[in-house]
Amino acid sequence: FILTHDIETDEGQSYVRNVIELEESFGFHSSFNFVPERYELDYKLMQEIRERGFEIGVHGLKHDGKLFDSYSKFMDRSLRINHYFSKFNSAGFRSPLMMRNPIWMQALEMDYDLSFFDTDPYEPIPGGVMSIWPFFIGHFVELPYTLPQDSTIFLVLCENSPQIWLQKVDFIEHNHGMALINTHPDYLRDGKLWNIYIDFLQKMKDRDGYWQPLPKQAAMWWRRRSATSRRASCWRKGCTAPTTARRR
Repeated sequence: FILTHDIETDEGQSYVRNVIELEESFGFHSSFNFVPERYELDYKLMQEIRERGFEIGVHGLKHDGKLFDSYSKFMDRSLRINHYFSKFNSAGFRSPLMMRNPIWMQALEMDYDLSFFDTDPYEPIPGGVMSIWPFFIGHFVELPYTLPQDSTIFLVLCENSPQIWLQKVDFIEHNHGMALINTHPDYLRDGKLWNIYIDFLQKMKDRDGYWQPLPKQAAMWWRRRSATSRRASCWRKGCTAPTTARRR
């Protein structure tokens, strides 16, 4: 069960501490993805987020919908995005508006990505990867969001409760998958959505039998799991481990 947040505006950035305090009250931790070049970044807030056991990610570059306009523009911007991975001390990325090109994105120096989803008909690039589990795309681990975004729940479907989220969690739990949600401090400032989110967290707190990692922890676990699976497959086939051969 993974909580993530995209901070789209300065107003959203100013509401981050409210979200942190709420999630801490339930014993949860999450990641906050900042847009590097859209609003004045609060680096003291970033440091506080880390000190409180939360995580920082990079949310595109400008959030102007132009990141994937052309290959040359993307490659130019990827250099600056990579700079912010280092400056933010970040391992993860999410593309604004979930725009994506998995081949071009290999230029991004990230450990994991959050730009894909299992299924979502409401995004600019709709559809989905049809996976409720992490998977590899080239060199990075993809952690697809598997619960509808808060904007979908509140603004599109006009829901008054977290019922859709909870129904999907039931499905994911039954299939031993990953429940990953993306909410926005910008939208959570609305009292109605805020109360829906509180209700959701409370009901998740009351559940049992799940792990609640940060995204970077989940990605690291998936890499270790994959490496262990490869070694086990090699052992079953009776092959010699490549590391042993190199030592000889």
